Amino acid sequence: MRKLIILLTIFFASCSTYSENDLGRFDKKIKTWIKKQQTAFKRTESGLYYHFDNEGSGDKIKYTDSVSVIFKGSLLDGTVFEKEEKPLTFAVKEVIVGWKEILLMSKVNSRVQIIVPPQLGYGDHELDKIPQNAILFYQIEIVDIK
Repeated sequence: MRKLIILLTIFFASCSTYSENDLGRFDKKIKTWIKKQQTAFKRTESGLYYHFDNEGSGDKIKYTDSVSVIFKGSLLDGTVFEKEEKPLTFAVKEVIVGWKEILLMSKVNSRVQIIVPPQLGYGDHELDKIPQNAILFYQIEIVDIK
């Protein structure tokens, strides 16, 4: 069985509602983690943090596109919950909100690091290797756009 559960949002489309205190707590954890890194991240209005290692080329990805990506997903403590070394193809509209947001900012050959707070990820849903309210870190390379 492919590990697509990490990407699909059919059942986990950010169903949870968080208080301002919760959102502030998540953001504080992210900022603390970022301070320990050697990378400058930008923050979107929604709370997604990102850093492009390579901007890519051509047109930006559209919501109706499918993309092929190589990626690694981990928790902030470094625990890897999924790693795809061969391109995996999926529709942009089928991924978690944090991925949708960054994909729509990306182009083919983009390489990007993102930090996805729970409200843009799997919320309070617990998955096989992802605990409830997890902050997720992904390294993503866009190989192709279809």
